Amino acid sequence: MRQPTLPTEFFVNNRERLIEKLDANSLVLMQSASEAVRNADALHLWRQDSNFFYFTGIDYPGCSLLIVPNPGDKNEVILFIPPVDPEKEKWSGKMLTREAAKEISGISTVQYNDNLAPSFFRMQQWRETLYCEVNEVFPHLSLTPQHLFLSDLRQRLPGLQQKKLHLLTSPLRTKKQKPEIELIEKSLSIMNSALDSVMKSLKPGMMEYQVEAEITYQYLYNGCKRHGFDPIVASGKNATVLHYISNDDTLKDGDLLLIDTGGEYQMYSGDITRVYPVNGKFTDRQKECYQAALDVNKAFINELKPGSSWSDLHGTASEIMGETYHQYGFTDDPKKHLHISYHRIGHYLGLDIHDVGKQDMPMEPGAIITVEPGLYLPDEGMGIRIEDNVLLTETGYRVLSADIPKEIEEIESLMAG
Repeated sequence: MRQPTLPTEFFVNNRERLIEKLDANSLVLMQSASEAVRNADALHLWRQDSNFFYFTGIDYPGCSLLIVPNPGDKNEVILFIPPVDPEKEKWSGKMLTREAAKEISGISTVQYNDNLAPSFFRMQQWRETLYCEVNEVFPHLSLTPQHLFLSDLRQRLPGLQQKKLHLLTSPLRTKKQKPEIELIEKSLSIMNSALDSVMKSLKPGMMEYQVEAEITYQYLYNGCKRHGFDPIVASGKNATVLHYISNDDTLKDGDLLLIDTGGEYQMYSGDITRVYPVNGKFTDRQKECYQAALDVNKAFINELKPGSSWSDLHGTASEIMGETYHQYGFTDDPKKHLHISYHRIGHYLGLDIHDVGKQDMPMEPGAIITVEPGLYLPDEGMGIRIEDNVLLTETGYRVLSADIPKEIEEIESLMAG
């Protein structure tokens, strides 16, 4: 059965909300994510740029979107796609057609890529500002075709000022709409099945990559096209390395296993961390440590409400972690807990795992965030992180991952069969 897709109206409305933020002296250019060489003639698994998908619905490389607002007149929206190449289709399958692009995006004007440059130069003539964006998180990565195209525009059109698009798009994407929430809930449902399968098969002597393989199987079998991020399957002391992805160690009797994972369903992924005893039973010490992190998780969630910003919530989280870990005896000073808690308590979640949104921006109902307190004790070979996904509502919050077991008794019961 074909997977459900977001309705065309979703993308149309997103573009209309963006256009409302523009003035008559501006235009917008968005482009698909570039393909990247893995080695020789093989490419890395490609994934569409989140912004481009959010405003077009097009999940295909080599495309561009040009938006030209015309207040009081009809706005111009043009989608540019690669021309269909029958020879290429023999090797890679059916290409995106103009008809399909129109149906998916709701954009009536779809042209081939050779029209992009002349169309752009014609439409920018009386405009002062170009809103555009290229991933700017990693400064040392190779330049992409998007970088080169924008650099060329700066040289050819020195009077056209380039501005950051994400300042306009981030506030739109932060507040999730009903279809987006439903896709994340579907992702979490599949992830719940995967983690349930892991709990029932877990035993000493397994390899971390075998656990990863079971998660991957469950994701693909149930409709998650790919992982939302490289899975962390960390046993024992490996769990004290925050982004451990080697996943090549042996699971030992008496150790804990930390799993941080997300299954991407229709471009949206949950982000969950759970910790299981490899042999099915927590030791008394493990219970004490696990319960401390769980107490922080629950206490912080109970503080959530719309109107707060991450800047506010990080302060709240620090107080909760400090007091809780002090009460359990993990730290002598509640204000100095970072040597065992390591990181902040959460982030926005959406099309990106670390989704868009400013730290000082008040959260509106519809924002989805993660809650993931950590407790890391390398000397004891133990790392614990308990992560949930929470939707802020008009009156408070709803834990979207509530069905994924995290209580000690629940976990031990499920692992006992």
